[in-house]
Amino acid sequence: MAELMANSDLAIGAAGSTSWERCCLGLPSIMVILADNQRLIASKLKEVGAAAIFDAEMLDILCLIDQQQTSSHVLKCMSTAAGKIIDGLGVLQILRQLRNKA
Repeated sequence: MAELMANSDLAIGAAGSTSWERCCLGLPSIMVILADNQRLIASKLKEVGAAAIFDAEMLDILCLIDQQQTSSHVLKCMSTAAGKIIDGLGVLQILRQLRNKA
């Protein structure tokens, strides 16, 4: 999955834990909120410009995809914003914390 995501220009996915993987790869995303606990993640990633949100009640998904694909500037901005959120070094950060507590 990581290879597929790394070779993509835009992803459509749920606003759950995979959001962090997409951010780590700097992959612009259209996020679909599938559960209430995903609303905060989606809204924060949209707020910083890392993703767009698809709301079935408000938007036409084809229109949203078209907007994202036709603007390389939008995709580049989303990619940059997403890449700033996660550094991909989570395991090292956890190890540092564990060592500091020992």
